[in-house]
Amino acid sequence: MAPKGSPVAGRYLENTGSIAFSGTATSDDEDQKVEIWSAGASEDWEKLISTTADDSGDWGTSKETGAEGRRQFAATLGGSPDAADTVRSEVVTITVTEPTITMNKPPSAIDSLTTPKITGSVSPARAGVLVHFQVKSGEAYHDKATQKTDSRGRFSFTFSTGKGELRSYWVRARHWNGSSDSWVTSASAPIRRGRVLNATIEQTTSGMVAKTYRAGCPVGPSKLRTVRMNYQGFDGKMHRGVLIVRAGMEHKVTRSFGANLGKPIRRMDNPGLWGGNDPKQMEADNTSAFNCRKVTGNPYAQSPHSYGIAIDVNTRENPYRDVNGKWWPESGKSYIKRTPWREGMLTKSSVLTKQLRSRGYFWGGLWYPGRDYQHFENNN
Repeated sequence: MAPKGSPVAGRYLENTGSIAFSGTATSDDEDQKVEIWSAGASEDWEKLISTTADDSGDWGTSKETGAEGRRQFAATLGGSPDAADTVRSEVVTITVTEPTITMNKPPSAIDSLTTPKITGSVSPARAGVLVHFQVKSGEAYHDKATQKTDSRGRFSFTFSTGKGELRSYWVRARHWNGSSDSWVTSASAPIRRGRVLNATIEQTTSGMVAKTYRAGCPVGPSKLRTVRMNYQGFDGKMHRGVLIVRAGMEHKVTRSFGANLGKPIRRMDNPGLWGGNDPKQMEADNTSAFNCRKVTGNPYAQSPHSYGIAIDVNTRENPYRDVNGKWWPESGKSYIKRTPWREGMLTKSSVLTKQLRSRGYFWGGLWYPGRDYQHFENNN
């Protein structure tokens, strides 16, 4: 006996290919009839198929592999193998294996900005099986990628669908079994992309402040820390931002913004993107901290941002009035009037305002007669 048409040498796979039977019948009868009998889990013998030996007594036939399980086979010259007077062969036992595909369970909740690896394998292990990675976010699954298994039957996909979004997905892997004209499919697993601050803190380098620091500034890179963290934008998606702050204040910042996670921030880029030009970055509605410069609208005063102790948040929604009464930025004029409240505006009762004030920051929205709704400053 041997498997015929199996994708794995020497293996019997459920509903894949066939089982080839062959042997030699010793008999004086011409056209000797040979019967193949099978016994499954019940151990009751049933006739499976019949054939006829040739003039040399050789015979051969085949039968579809059928369902998985352990089975016994015997060839007879007629009659059940368990009958006392039956001439039969030795009993041969085989195991028919169900082809499977296993996807290792991914984490059910992830940082929305990450792209985790989804791994798994096919069984029996073999190379060259084309695996389809599928994702469902609504009613139906859709192919996102395909990959052939390696020599150990393994596959690996990157889950990038919906990066930055806040929603749930289902994932699975499958491959086509051509012999049975059917899909072999793994179990499905849920993945939820969620809000995670994922803050990192590192020593600020000269390259990070190349456009915002120069000789003569009150503090240099060695006294600054670069904080990278996630935030939710006005588009409802998660983004990665950066704030460069005075050393010793980094944890106050991460805890405050962590508590504020989910409240929209337009953007959070290094002011160096605008060459350190504060009016330009305010027009871009950028949230930032360190920037060695003069006070916007007052070229005679050094800005507290030069010390890394100040943070400006959502500059358009929270405009600033300078000492001459001019409001910045131009695009924020509709927000000078603070009622009705609109998304992104800071008030005394805003989560971020409360969090930063509880950690020693003063909010510029309380200044009078000047107003700086975007500004937080820590002189402690």
